[in-house]
Amino acid sequence: MSTTATSASQLSTGPNPSHTRIKHPPPPFPEVCRRWLRDQCTLGYNCRWVHRDLDYDFPDSSTSRPRPAPPPPPEPHLSIMVHDHTRVRLGSGFEIHEVTTSVETPWLVLSNVPVRVKPNAISQLLAPFGSVVDLKIPPTPAKDVMTVKARFSTHAEALRASTALDGSAVFKTTISARIPVNSRSGMVDIQDSTVRIQWEAPSKVAYGGYPSPERAQEAIAAARTPCEDYYVHASIHVGLPSIGAVTVKFANLPPTADEKCMERFARPEDIMWERPNYLVLSLAVDGVKRTLHSLGNLRELDVLPPPYLNGLVRAWATFSSSAAARSAAASIHGRKPIWTGKTRIFARYVQTLAYHISLEAYEKDAPLINALREAAFRNGCGMTVAVRRLPMSMLIRLSAEGNKALGWLKAEFEKMSQGEILRRDGVAIWDSFFGRPNGAEYLRTVSAEEPGVRIEVNSVQRLLRLFGTPRQRAAVGTILLQKMDELKARRVRVIRVHGRVVSAFIPAHLTRLCDKFGAENIHVDIWERTITLRGDDALYEAAVEAIHQIQQSSLARLTYRPNIIECPVCFNQVVSRITLRCGHTWCRACLTQYFLAAIDNRRFPLKCLGDEAKCTECIPLSAARGILQPAQFNSIVDAALSSYVHAHAKELHYCPSPDCLQIYRTGPKGTVVQCPACLLRICPHCHAEAHDGFDCADRDGGDRLFKEWAASHDVKNCPGCAIPIERDEGCHHVTCIHCQTHICWVCLQTFPKGEGIYKHMRTVHGGIGLGQEY
Repeated sequence: MSTTATSASQLSTGPNPSHTRIKHPPPPFPEVCRRWLRDQCTLGYNCRWVHRDLDYDFPDSSTSRPRPAPPPPPEPHLSIMVHDHTRVRLGSGFEIHEVTTSVETPWLVLSNVPVRVKPNAISQLLAPFGSVVDLKIPPTPAKDVMTVKARFSTHAEALRASTALDGSAVFKTTISARIPVNSRSGMVDIQDSTVRIQWEAPSKVAYGGYPSPERAQEAIAAARTPCEDYYVHASIHVGLPSIGAVTVKFANLPPTADEKCMERFARPEDIMWERPNYLVLSLAVDGVKRTLHSLGNLRELDVLPPPYLNGLVRAWATFSSSAAARSAAASIHGRKPIWTGKTRIFARYVQTLAYHISLEAYEKDAPLINALREAAFRNGCGMTVAVRRLPMSMLIRLSAEGNKALGWLKAEFEKMSQGEILRRDGVAIWDSFFGRPNGAEYLRTVSAEEPGVRIEVNSVQRLLRLFGTPRQRAAVGTILLQKMDELKARRVRVIRVHGRVVSAFIPAHLTRLCDKFGAENIHVDIWERTITLRGDDALYEAAVEAIHQIQQSSLARLTYRPNIIECPVCFNQVVSRITLRCGHTWCRACLTQYFLAAIDNRRFPLKCLGDEAKCTECIPLSAARGILQPAQFNSIVDAALSSYVHAHAKELHYCPSPDCLQIYRTGPKGTVVQCPACLLRICPHCHAEAHDGFDCADRDGGDRLFKEWAASHDVKNCPGCAIPIERDEGCHHVTCIHCQTHICWVCLQTFPKGEGIYKHMRTVHGGIGLGQEY
């Protein structure tokens, strides 16, 4: 192009050519020449469209000079909630501008505050820690103490107040101050001032004699139905007393049970009774309450009504502080008072979460809730799931002796209604095979093997959700992960093509090949100009033949056509036009695919590909929301957040619990954050489980183990940001998901925007490392 400008200047005439210059008026069309963008136009000043490297002479009148249109106002940012608990502020191109992690809440919960305390006194108590912008006090407290919620201007202020006030003596009592924990149903407060108390219900034991084993088994089967709010345990008894040919022992019978009551158990021929442990439950409840009151700081005793599972009465005692609850549990545990028939009392200090769900939701999930109760009982750790019917809802109380156990219960309970996403190493996995008819048939076959589990396919969000008991979900998850490995193990070939071949391949042959070999086995990358195949030689040969046909067709050799607006992706005339703020026009389908491809590519922000991908304008969110389904939009936001976290690895971290997607921010030594999903208490300095009272552990051991693992795997440090990266499959062109650096994996040379990397790999290394080139 510079040659053309030089030739024009040599045509100047006159006595002093150095001071004489030909004027070049602007071309009649103000648009940029598309052939010039491709370095194909040699017309120079004679071209009817603008060349940006030429200097045009506009008329002297400033009013005649075309004035550029004022830039449109910046698009407002969008605030959206991700993974139930994390809030992000989003800009054009899905660029993340701000992340509010799941543990950053400005709210503070004050418990055990006397009802006589006025709002002004509470505000004065909180004033030294920051600005209180909201104070929620119950209008009519039901007890002599109340729970107050205060909102500070920042999370840091609430955290300082919680650290300073928790367990402090103010208002002539001991109050509890804590940061609430987020849940899928909103913020919930973990009750850590509770004691779970259990003792034997009033009952007695009977022995029934039967003439045959068949009659005895009939009696045992009849005992599976509750008797007067009691779950009776029946079993074959060997030894004394021996009654009849076969003796059955009936435990946990009502204390008022008699011969008539026993007729329901296959009419035993003879019965022998043991004395009841005690007769009246109300006396036992009064005795437990008096004992707890004598220990001090008791606020409430909630006794569950019958039926009594395993013959035990369950009650929850709430105290003014966690210290008082621990002291009470230690004092009453193991006692054998006369009012419980001298049977042992079991008391454990626990942490609890309470959920209120609708009656309809409970009816639907009742089998899963019962299965969770059984799983909690088997797992130990003092875990219990208590169900209580209220007038308008069901109360589900989760309790456990520690954060880990309670976090497990919380996660399992929420998975019952939301489902469990199939993940590997914390990352949701997907293959488009499951979104096709043959994949759906395969999933139906898997579900038939585990009738109690349901598999939900979300092709838009590209994930699988499993519904069922923990054991059933684990069994089905193992089968699906094995299927994922099988799909991944199929041979992968990458064919790189040039020019318009890849754009012509999509409308001409892609649909036909997908119908024959499966869409999950063919991936076209318009931007990298590659066609990735996963399968046997038949698929590879069919794709090669299709590419050969396109290379010989007129569509692949199509040249620039004036006055035709072309899409920057497919290079064809725009269909269903969408014009962006920068002025470039796309096909609606191409722009949609560009957005969806970002879910896997994770290269943000998403910029326009106009001017041969030289346009630097980010695509507005309004354009994305106008053509994407809500689930599609949210999936791209998830991918953008994942990319942002990787790019800010020193600041943001994922929860160390396996399969937990919550994020927290690095913090100083001595601080603790609590994950709202799994309830794990985390040290934000060393990124391990909280170690109250101990220094952060030496991390060298973990680094050494990682270095040993990296030495035996294909792991290298990114030359752009030094983060360790591992190449799984594909050619030698690797893009770091952390800093978006384009890298040659063989020599680690970098290439801005990836320009020239394939030429480098062919020239220096003899090829791109995988597949064939055309």
